[in-house]
This record gives sequence, C-alpha cells and structure tokens, in this order.
Amino acid sequence: MYLNEDFNCWLTGLIEGDGTIITPKNERDSKNRLLYPIIRIAFHPKDKPLARKIVEILGYGNVTCNGQVIILSVSAKMNILDLINRLNGNMRTPKIYRLHKMIDWFNEKHDGCCKRKKILKLDIDESSIDSNAWLSGMSDADSNFNVIITKRKNNNIKVSTQWRLKFSQKTYHGRDQCYWANVISCWLDVTLYSRSRIIKDKMYSSFIITAHNIKSKNLLIDYFNKYPLKSSKFLDYKDWYCCYEPLTKNLDIIKKHKSNMNKNRTDFNWDHLNKN
Repeated sequence: MYLNEDFNCWLTGLIEGDGTIITPKNERDSKNRLLYPIIRIAFHPKDKPLARKIVEILGYGNVTCNGQVIILSVSAKMNILDLINRLNGNMRTPKIYRLHKMIDWFNEKHDGCCKRKKILKLDIDESSIDSNAWLSGMSDADSNFNVIITKRKNNNIKVSTQWRLKFSQKTYHGRDQCYWANVISCWLDVTLYSRSRIIKDKMYSSFIITAHNIKSKNLLIDYFNKYPLKSSKFLDYKDWYCCYEPLTKNLDIIKKHKSNMNKNRTDFNWDHLNKN
C-alpha cells in the first residue's frame, strides 16, 4: 500500500521540506574519485523509526546518525533514478530546479545503468493541495501542532489550537518560495505572514502559515484523516485533535494531552507506520 502515488507525493513533500538534492559539479573529487548524485533526508532523532521504515519500503537507502540529526542517504545510481521517478511531476517548491539539475546530469551520461531514454523534466504540480499527500509530507518536515492555554483577566481559561507551517522565504540557492506559500494559505483561506529576525548579524526571513480558525482547522482535519502524517507528528496531531475546541471542554484532559506533545513527548507508538 505504500508503493503508490500517495506515498510518492508524501515522500516528495518530505524531501522538499527536509531533503537535499545534490548533483556534483565536477566528475571527480580532489582524490580523483568519481562523484555521483546523492539525495539526503534529515530527521529528528525521535523519528529514526520513520527513516528506517522508508528504507524498508523503498528497499534501499542508508540511515546514519550525524550528531543530533538522523540522515537517510541514497546514492546508488539505480536507486537515485527510482527516486527521481517518484519525485518528478510531484514537486511544488523551487527545489524542483535541483531535481531538474540532477535529471540533466543523468541525461548527459551514457554509461552503465544510464543507457536509457532521456528523462523528461516534468513541471511543478499545480493540482489542488488537497488532491494528494504532498502537504502531509511537507507537514512531517516543517509543521507543528500547538495547544495554547491562556488565563484571562476574569479568571476564565481560553484554549486555542493551531497548526503552523514555517519555512525560509528563499531557498539555500536564493529562489523565492512565495508562490507555493500562497497556494497553501489560499487553500486554507488564511493570511500568509512573513517574519524577519537578525541572529548573529545575519538576517533570517521566514513565511508562516497558521491554521487558527474553525474553517482552516476543519480543512486540515479532513486532509490529515485522508492523508495521514507518518512521523511522530502523527502522535502530536492525535493529541492536538483531542484538544480541538469544538470537541473538548475538560481542561484537565486538555492539559494532559498538551503535556505530551512536541518536545515533551516521551512515549512513542509507531503502529501507524504499518497502517498508513
């Protein structure tokens, strides 16, 4: 059930969020070793079971630990070609230019596994956001679920829930990400916000999309029920859903769910990886 188009769209969203598509500029390195393309996906250590599951599903890839980051790497030619075919036509962000550069690399080669018809570079996917699992993959990479408990002046307690997607306004290679940010915000019918901060004399500018009202949250609930998350954020989503205002009014229950979300989570159940 994983090796279908929904999985490919989900994997594309994950790679566009937390992946790196690397095509060598030169044929050999300084030690005269041949250089090959590589695709990497970064995971939080708590999502190591997901990285291993992806390798199990694809039948290839290598999972390693690099400090506080888990890295899934794919470098063998045939495996890279398989990934290209999974991503090609499903991408929505400027990272498509990195994929096209990698396709150009393969199309220019005429040795070994690359003796084949040239790979056609497909355009950005402009289908509706809710038509496939791409946003689920992107959410697994760059989103978070929040439950906010506020005490008002009259001592009443206000509980609000929100989903937030945050990412850089420009890619590492300087390409603007406004287009697909607007696509998501328009689908949710929410405002696209931008924020800039100076950290150690360097400016960082981000786009922020927040689902905070009933309409946008209901859209996301319908979407994630159809295209489930696969990382540990699936567990955060379940707790978040239990705190959703129209569903729960018991403050003790809300606090219990909130205390186990995001960085506070200590219990992990990965049964959903065998269902989604």
